[in-house]
Amino acid sequence: MSGAIGIEQLKKLPSIIKERWKNGALFQSKMAEHPKFIIQQEIGESSWFGFSLVLRKEFENQREFVASRLENLGFECRPIVAGNFVKNRVIDYFDYKVHGELDNADYIDRNGLFIGNHHYPITEAIYQLAKF
Repeated sequence: MSGAIGIEQLKKLPSIIKERWKNGALFQSKMAEHPKFIIQQEIGESSWFGFSLVLRKEFENQREFVASRLENLGFECRPIVAGNFVKNRVIDYFDYKVHGELDNADYIDRNGLFIGNHHYPITEAIYQLAKF
């Protein structure tokens, strides 16, 4: 049963990605020069699962405050699936070496957040985010 449902859902995938791309294009156009956030850049193949936001230096270490305000506006905020991976507990199960400092990863870890995208228009939410 699950397989049959999955096959039907896969048929929708191209239209889901197309709608996410539309939201992504609007997100980029409205957020490109945002005074508080650095945004991700499209490299041509993103599925635009969500939008990463990294606080600019002037707003450094205000992630919790910003996330709280965004959540009050209805945005669900998550950590970016990046940041400093060596701070993740799963790292204890790997044999690894770190070469040098992880300054950029630490910065993203402390100052980055992620909000989700959808497969339907979220125009109003993007406009609201741009005004933040």
